Amino acid sequence: MQSDQQQILELLPAYFEGSLSEPEKGSVESWRNLSQENEAIFNEMEKVWRSLQLLSEMKRYNPQKALQQVNQKLNQKNDQRWWFIWQRVAAILFVPLLIAAVWLSLRKTEPQNLVAIAPVWHTYSTPPGVKARFYLPDSTLVWLNSSSTISYPSQFDADTRNVTVTGEIFFDVKSRQNQPFIVGMDNIHVRVLGTRFNVINYEREDRTEVILQSGKVELCSGTTQNLTSLSELRPNELATYSKVTKSVHIKQVNADKYTAWTRGRLIFQDDPMDEVVRKLNRWFNVEIEVVDPEILEYVYTATFQDETIDQILELLSISAPIRYQIIPRSKQQDDIFTAKRIILRKRR
Repeated sequence: MQSDQQQILELLPAYFEGSLSEPEKGSVESWRNLSQENEAIFNEMEKVWRSLQLLSEMKRYNPQKALQQVNQKLNQKNDQRWWFIWQRVAAILFVPLLIAAVWLSLRKTEPQNLVAIAPVWHTYSTPPGVKARFYLPDSTLVWLNSSSTISYPSQFDADTRNVTVTGEIFFDVKSRQNQPFIVGMDNIHVRVLGTRFNVINYEREDRTEVILQSGKVELCSGTTQNLTSLSELRPNELATYSKVTKSVHIKQVNADKYTAWTRGRLIFQDDPMDEVVRKLNRWFNVEIEVVDPEILEYVYTATFQDETIDQILELLSISAPIRYQIIPRSKQQDDIFTAKRIILRKRR
């Protein structure tokens, strides 16, 4: 395990430089998402890299070689905890960084010629039918449901923590009273300090939903730089924002029902059939077509955990006058397989 970690650390300079092959890049990103500790190590190493890049302007330092030397320092004593090791990194970098600071202050360069380094934004996506879980740089826990995407900076600003999302995502936000967490979704945003909530914001759907499990969230319009408060949510409330009418509707719900997917459970409680179809499509990466509109008038109550789509369809046909037809996936000319199609008809 230690050998694998050493190999990853040796790859980081080339990763930050953008010269890794795709397989090597994938190895680094997989290691990074394995744990919160790996994420913290990655972020600190990135700070080291940027600092050394600045020093390279003095033409006395080789950033890649210096960062590799830092890696060697990190692996000299395996029994020490990482935060002690980072104190050593700070000591290693302090003198050259101090020299760089003095050198920059004494340069005869106009202030406008100094360009601030913008944070690198990362995008993480899940393919259809796949779920994922990882930590953001501030230790906020994120769950991504099927066909979902989140974009976030490698390092959050001192004043705010901004991310953008599509799809369905659950957040367990790390509390920071002076650094609000802002989730951007099309024309609406969610602003929080520390709480647990679920957002549903699929591009092809005409609404965005926010379900609060604990704490407090604020729905806002405008831009992340200029937010206007629309309403606040309390625990076990669901806010539905219409992308068509630009209006917000709030109602009481059981939040556990909407967050159960993070525990591998699919819960229906008197849900209309169009909502059942909507969730099954995402959960199993299928395309369900309702032929007879009478079916949409049915409501359904059930809890599923390990059942397959075939088993759920069979249960549906037993509990309601519904019959179904499964059309298997087919391979297209571009070698991509279509989603499994399911046709629902009323049993007569």
